[in-house]
Amino acid sequence: MERVFQSINYIERNMFEPIDIHDIAAASNYSTYHFCRIFRSLVGDSPKEYLRKRRLTIAAERLVKGESSILNVALDCQFESHATFTRSFKQLFKMSPEQYREKADPFRLVYKDQFSPHMLHHLQNRLDMEPEIVTRAEAKVIGVARQYQQEDLNIETLWSAFRPNVRQIKNRVGLGAFGIYEEYHESQGSVGFSYICSVEVTDFDDVPAGMITRIIPAHLYAVFRHRGPISYLPETLKYIWGSWLPKSDYDYVEKPDFELYAPGAQPEDPDKILFLYIPVVRKP
Repeated sequence: MERVFQSINYIERNMFEPIDIHDIAAASNYSTYHFCRIFRSLVGDSPKEYLRKRRLTIAAERLVKGESSILNVALDCQFESHATFTRSFKQLFKMSPEQYREKADPFRLVYKDQFSPHMLHHLQNRLDMEPEIVTRAEAKVIGVARQYQQEDLNIETLWSAFRPNVRQIKNRVGLGAFGIYEEYHESQGSVGFSYICSVEVTDFDDVPAGMITRIIPAHLYAVFRHRGPISYLPETLKYIWGSWLPKSDYDYVEKPDFELYAPGAQPEDPDKILFLYIPVVRKP
């Protein structure tokens, strides 16, 4: 939590300077990939989206107060042009900067729905509040990787596309399935990822065309059981990173984290069960 707050403080101190995701991640002392995953789980936005919304929120305050011209406000808040600023402003506030200034409405907060009755119900009824701490043996998996930007991941679509291809994998072990997150590129201030839909296998002797192999290393994991549709997963992740981990006897380790799906599970099944494996080490 302290690392994430360090990154948020870095954003606030450098709001009017040209900074990118790598600068923000460096302030947390996490790798860019793991920082983006943790930040989104806690805050609800990617670092890039959070920075954009914070700048737009400050711009909105300045417009209501009648400060400077709209173009100057846009440039101060690191938008490259009036058109780019207007497009982003309308996306967040549902009106143009000119309309916003005329109405003089109080600016809308970036943070909302931090904790709701819906989330409380979810935590009480869909999540085991204490994880099981297990050492998991190494696993070989074969699957399909799909690239995505952090804001655009649709897990249900990826699994629906992968499911018909599972029968091509001949040396499968068990009936569970692994969802693995990986980083694949960093460019122009954004971080791209790949999500791997995969199943465990005995060996890599027969890999179907177009599929990839991965080895999940043996390690100590905190295993959380998530019950319900995948659409509720962000709330589970917020609990893990924002509540359980800071209070636990464990530290997070920068190794692959993954989802293990129970056999036959469907993405929006209300009784769906999946297990979240978070790599940890006991605090000294």
